Amino acid sequence: MKTLRILSALLAYPTKEMMTSLDKLVPLLKDETWLPKKEIEKVESFISYLGSKDLLDLQEEYVDLFDRTPSLSLHMFEHVHGESSERGQAMVDLAAMYDEIGLEIASNETPDYLPLFLEYLSQLHGEEAQQCLGEVINVIAAVGKRLEKRESEYANIFNALCSLTTAIPDEKFLKKAMEMDNGHALSMDEMDDAWEEQAAFDGLSPAGDCGSCGSNIPAKQKVKIVMEEGAN
Repeated sequence: MKTLRILSALLAYPTKEMMTSLDKLVPLLKDETWLPKKEIEKVESFISYLGSKDLLDLQEEYVDLFDRTPSLSLHMFEHVHGESSERGQAMVDLAAMYDEIGLEIASNETPDYLPLFLEYLSQLHGEEAQQCLGEVINVIAAVGKRLEKRESEYANIFNALCSLTTAIPDEKFLKKAMEMDNGHALSMDEMDDAWEEQAAFDGLSPAGDCGSCGSNIPAKQKVKIVMEEGAN
């Protein structure tokens, strides 16, 4: 499932290594033909954007979006559980799912970090990967809408992810999520207040905790999910 691995890499913290590999990605997406043509074109546009920017500028943009804006966090369970004890248990369960199929997290990121989750899905069969992605589609779609509001090129990657599953985001949920927080840039005071809130989607029901993912996948040879550490 090269498509999921590519989208995972594009959502990770920008590195020199990633930048030197950009020209190889679109041909791989086209060869696998899992993404619709129009979504491949959007990903290609995003890759062109990355290639046109200085690495330090990209890293600063990444931190500003995903580390300094809680409603855009790439840690999925922050949107569902905030900092409650339920989030901790959900991450333990997700880490156990990774371990079941022989995946080892080789970074300091928590299991609910979206690029890690996509790496995990890339190890599953196509239908199961689509089903598991569908379990978090409301979170992914809401973050994507907020990135569109910020006029961020990263919205293209979230739209691509939405196209990979038959699950349809709940429009009422998305409307309510945008009313609660449209992903705008925060002042320092707003940032402190936002991180104190229990959950970005408090009162909503974004998705399950991916509990059914990978349940029918046999154990595999031990491999590592290797992700560059972000600026968290």
